[in-house]
Amino acid sequence: MMFDILIKSGFVIDGTGAPGSVQDVGIIGDRIEAIGDLAGAEAKQTIFAAGKVVCPGFIDVHVHSELTMLGGIDRFAPLQMGVTTQLASPDGFSWAPMTEAKLKEQAAYLHVFYEDEGIETDGDMSIEKLLSRYRGQLPSNLALQVPHGSIRVEVMGWENREASEDELGRMELMVREWMEAGALAFCTGLEYEPMRRANLHELVRLSKVTAEYGGIYVAHQRGYAEKVEIGCSETFAIAEQANIPVHISHFTVDDAAAAQIDSALTRDIRVTFDMYPYPAGCTHLLMGLPEVLQLGSPQHVMEQIRKKSVREAYADQLQKAFPADRVRFAAVGSAEPTGWEGKSLAQVAEEMNLDLPNAICEILLQTNMQALMIYHWPEERYKFVEQTFKHPLHMISTDGIYVGRRPHPRGYGTYPKVLGEFVRDNKWLSLEQAIYKMSGFPAAAFHIKDRGVLAKEKFADIVIFDPAVVDSPSTFVNPRQEPVGIDCVLVNGHIVIREGAVQPGLHGRVI
Repeated sequence: MMFDILIKSGFVIDGTGAPGSVQDVGIIGDRIEAIGDLAGAEAKQTIFAAGKVVCPGFIDVHVHSELTMLGGIDRFAPLQMGVTTQLASPDGFSWAPMTEAKLKEQAAYLHVFYEDEGIETDGDMSIEKLLSRYRGQLPSNLALQVPHGSIRVEVMGWENREASEDELGRMELMVREWMEAGALAFCTGLEYEPMRRANLHELVRLSKVTAEYGGIYVAHQRGYAEKVEIGCSETFAIAEQANIPVHISHFTVDDAAAAQIDSALTRDIRVTFDMYPYPAGCTHLLMGLPEVLQLGSPQHVMEQIRKKSVREAYADQLQKAFPADRVRFAAVGSAEPTGWEGKSLAQVAEEMNLDLPNAICEILLQTNMQALMIYHWPEERYKFVEQTFKHPLHMISTDGIYVGRRPHPRGYGTYPKVLGEFVRDNKWLSLEQAIYKMSGFPAAAFHIKDRGVLAKEKFADIVIFDPAVVDSPSTFVNPRQEPVGIDCVLVNGHIVIREGAVQPGLHGRVI
């Protein structure tokens, strides 16, 4: 038999969690044609993989990469880690379907996470118009989710109230339009505006439409850590009332969280979750403000925090909300260089000669609310990284955000860090377990067809890495560093990384 590509003598781990073994993999076109002993087979290209692991391409279920994939310095960062499929609309973020005025407001709100590369805000944005921007321009695959945020902004703006029956009907139609376009899930971010204003009834109604298509409910839920019971109780109520599987974004398993998951399982709730391997989060500075100060459009928020009376009224809450020595600047959207990236909030407040509450408000105003922060955990929570990664319902994600001079290293180092530090060094997981959490498990949970496992007739999304050296040098001080030991990556049967270097061509698809 003549193959287009033949991968010889690699240690094949198929993504199901089953033990690996030395085998050959034959590829014709964009699919795997054969796996096994293919001695005597011929191929147009042969990759010799003795001593290397051959496994499915990794699936990142939570990453803010939709615009990064279209260009810029980080365009290939996920691919270099072995990520061959990424999910769109994390935290319910997107830009469609929206009319021009609402689109401009939404783009302003999301700019801190995306910097708007590739998004044209003059004119309305339909789902088809957004998807057409991706076709032929993707280095890896992009799977779709229904974005709660853009739907609610388009129908209700930034208002703090329950949706009317008419508004719910309009939102349901938009969910249906996204599902018809191929979305796999309904995704929300209930600690972001205006999604946090949605009530349980709204979330159940929209999830029911998703369930009609076999989709799942994905949530940045309303509470984590000390508020995990609040967040989980709503998530699990949606699961039961909409009869839908649920997935919780960036969920850390401490003892209280573990108890919530166990309780859900006793009620036959179908639940999964993801988490990255770093004890630090990343989001905008605005999110630390009291909820009442986040209410409304970006312009309205800035009008409020300009007021001396508002600052005085919420000074105590602002002081308590930010552990200023553990919050550092990742990116600053300012016309003039600030030099703040990498510095702590406490350092910048001191430089500004302001107390913390006034400094926070001034930073938001000076940057037009474009301040992206890294929130380092207190040391007593570090132990929960291991507990999270060992949990059988956990899958691996990056939550990568590709903006600024000092972005979080999770967008550059997650997968090699797990394979090196957590598997080889710490032995928290076996290679088979880790790869299952990176490929087969997310593919099954999100119903991503014909990807996530190595088998005949599956798409040839494949990673080849050296288990003895794979690792990530990315740090919080110097995050933009290429992984070590990720030798070769294939997307839809095309070699896109060879000997660690990006190859010409864009072979990803909207799936």
